[in-house]
Amino acid sequence: MVVDRVLQTLQPMLEQFRTAAVDTDRSGRLSLEHLTELGRAGVYRLAIPLERGGLDASPELRWEVNESLAGACGSLHFVAAQHQGGLGFLLRGNPDMLTAEHLEGRRLCGVAFAHLRRPKSPVEVETTPDGWIFRGQAPWFSGWGLMNEVVLAGRDEAGRDIYALVALDQAAIEACPLPELSAMQATATVSLRLHDLIVPSTSLVLIQTLEEMAQRDFRSQLGYAALPLGLVREARRWIQNERVLAALQQRADTLRQRALGWQDDPAEALDIRAASNLLALQAAQAAVVTCGGQANQLEHPANRLLREASFYFLTQLSLPLRDVALEKLVLQDWG
Repeated sequence: MVVDRVLQTLQPMLEQFRTAAVDTDRSGRLSLEHLTELGRAGVYRLAIPLERGGLDASPELRWEVNESLAGACGSLHFVAAQHQGGLGFLLRGNPDMLTAEHLEGRRLCGVAFAHLRRPKSPVEVETTPDGWIFRGQAPWFSGWGLMNEVVLAGRDEAGRDIYALVALDQAAIEACPLPELSAMQATATVSLRLHDLIVPSTSLVLIQTLEEMAQRDFRSQLGYAALPLGLVREARRWIQNERVLAALQQRADTLRQRALGWQDDPAEALDIRAASNLLALQAAQAAVVTCGGQANQLEHPANRLLREASFYFLTQLSLPLRDVALEKLVLQDWG
């Protein structure tokens, strides 16, 4: 089947990505060619329905691809996931915007909407007769210099969240560098300052409320659990203690099964995500212990894994997830 060939095509590429991961991490620059290679392999088509040019792959296969790729190179997977997230918004809100260029990785689309979870959105939207004007600053956008477009969100006067597809090569969009990141520096993450950005109504992707976004957050939490579990898979390559390896494998398998069998329980989603993050941190630390003093060097793969494991406690950190994660870290044994 075509979907099975995606995984077969990806397998030899993973070693290439793994080999390049240290240089990617230290240089702070992700390869655009690697992102487009994923498109040629069919990765961006996996979650897209057949009628829209996709492969309609099973959740199990999509999970396997995400976990494998995140283990090989966390930065590459993270930016690729931003593009996949952008395509998801287009598919849900305005599928006619979805093009073959998007699916093949020849046109990349990022996202900038996490700021809507703040009590007051730093991006405000003014309604005009022909569309909207976006003002303010989106504090996090990954893929600057790699992405062509962004699904940009802001809050209007009525409290609605407006999502629009916007080209990034506009004078009204200014990329503001962030201080150097301890992990995932190669994701080219910046903040976007919006200087009265005019967005026509034809660019509208969707309109939703904060409550609707919160409802979708729980399923998104589960999808992101594949990233730390991919890191666990990679960390096991550096560990030699058989009992530790077996325990990591068993715990990762359990969490994966729980995620794939999830039945819409929000508390369960948070628990799976927090437990996956904790397991990644434990696995990365075990790799560091195994490698000893050499793992204190920034260019050592185990060092990168430890920093990436810490990063997974930060990304998509809603207040409910923060509380569960803190309790997993300090108050509870692994569960």
